[in-house]
Amino acid sequence: MISINRIKQIIEKEEEGPTLDYKEDLVLNTDGDKAELIKDIVSLANSAKVAHIIIGVEDKTRKPVDLKTSHNATQLNDILKNRCDPPISLEYIERKVLGYKVGVIEIHGENPPYIISVNDRFGGKRTCGESCYINRGTVFVRNNDKNEGASREHIEKFYENKVKYVTVQADLQLSHSSSVTSHDAYKEVSLDFELTNIGDVLADSPLIYIAFKNIERITGCKTSWKDISKLNPKPTVRCYLSQPIGGKMHIGGFTLRVKKAISQIRAFVELYSTNMRNKKYEYIIELDE
Repeated sequence: MISINRIKQIIEKEEEGPTLDYKEDLVLNTDGDKAELIKDIVSLANSAKVAHIIIGVEDKTRKPVDLKTSHNATQLNDILKNRCDPPISLEYIERKVLGYKVGVIEIHGENPPYIISVNDRFGGKRTCGESCYINRGTVFVRNNDKNEGASREHIEKFYENKVKYVTVQADLQLSHSSSVTSHDAYKEVSLDFELTNIGDVLADSPLIYIAFKNIERITGCKTSWKDISKLNPKPTVRCYLSQPIGGKMHIGGFTLRVKKAISQIRAFVELYSTNMRNKKYEYIIELDE
């Protein structure tokens, strides 16, 4: 999930575009409100990159105005459920940035094209008075900072990319929960992980490496995790699963010791599977006590 520092950088420097949308508020009272959100998320996901919706910020001026309505990831994922194909799983946080509370939706568009899959037509009047409907089979994309229906050129590009990776059908995503215990001179952080496959086939022999950049040491591992720090220049854990994954699986976790002043743990994740394109990316763990 995106870090607080990165959110601040985006608000201060970046305009809306193919992977970024600002909203002053996110009202979800009606089917029309929900249809508008689904359209936004599908459009951003079809960029095939990590994309964000930042709520509580004016879209023209990028001025933070404070988050007025509070949400959570479960609520937003329930709105998406069964309304786009393939499924999109998003993450959501609410944080204080630049003195204002903002909400951030993070979208990983790793398997486009994403297609509207409502029964026929979904939507209606929005709270603001306008109407929004989405229709089954529509593919939305971002054109600069606007959402629009996909052109033939867009569809052909999706197809070309699918051909390149036709054998890559598993798609693993890592998520975590955390708890922090404070001591006089340090914090002990307990992490618990879930691994989700949102791809089309089972992920065979999943393997995960997490290398930490700013912790003191790994103090304990459970379930399938193993401390392999002695083999690496940085504190590192490994998780190997002998069974294939077809959906969501709890995979245990481990405990870490960090300095008292640390507010976020920075790490580097590598995800492997015999039938998946390998993933390598930065991983941020916010420490909320």
